[in-house]
Amino acid sequence: MIPLTSCCTGERSRDGGIGVFLSWALLVPLTLFLDGCAYKVGSISDPGFKTIFIENFKSDVDEPALESLVTTSVIQQFQKDGTLVVTDMKEADVILRGRITEFDMSPLRYSRANELTTTELSMSIGVSYTLTKRGQGKPYSDGKISGATTFFVGSDLQSDKRQGVPLASQDLGRKLVGRLVEGW
Repeated sequence: MIPLTSCCTGERSRDGGIGVFLSWALLVPLTLFLDGCAYKVGSISDPGFKTIFIENFKSDVDEPALESLVTTSVIQQFQKDGTLVVTDMKEADVILRGRITEFDMSPLRYSRANELTTTELSMSIGVSYTLTKRGQGKPYSDGKISGATTFFVGSDLQSDKRQGVPLASQDLGRKLVGRLVEGW
C-alpha cells in the first residue's frame, strides 16, 4: 500500500486519508446546499403571480409597426423566462400595459474619409409600463425602461434600421422581464 502524504506539509497521513475523504465528503454537499439557498424560482415581487396578460403596446412615436414588434418581443421574453405564463386577460393574475415613449437613433462612428457620413448608429426604444393586478385599477408596479442596440450602416439605411429595431426591442423585453420578475 502506498502511504498518503499531505499536500501542504509533505507529512504522511496516519489515518490513511480518511480525514481528507471526510472533509471533501462534507464540503461538497455543504457547498451545493449553500449555493442553492439564494436561488428562487418565481417572482420576487409577488410569489402569488403565476400568469400575465400583455396588452398591445401603444406608441407616441412615428415609427411604423413598432408597437407590434415591441409587444411580440416582450411576450417572447416572458415565454423564454418561464416564470410567468402568458395567457388571456380573463385568466391572468396581472396585466401589463405599455406605451412607447422614445425611439432614437444617434451616430456612434463616422467615416474616416467623410466626417459627415455615419458608419455606426445607436438605437434606443423607451417605454413606460404599468403592471396591475386583474380587477384592480391601482398599479401594482410602474416605471420606465429602455432597450438599445448598435448597428453598422451600409448604403441602405432603411434595411439596416429594419435589422436594428428587433434587436433593440429584444433588449427592451429582456430588461422589462428582468425588472418585473426578478425585481432589478
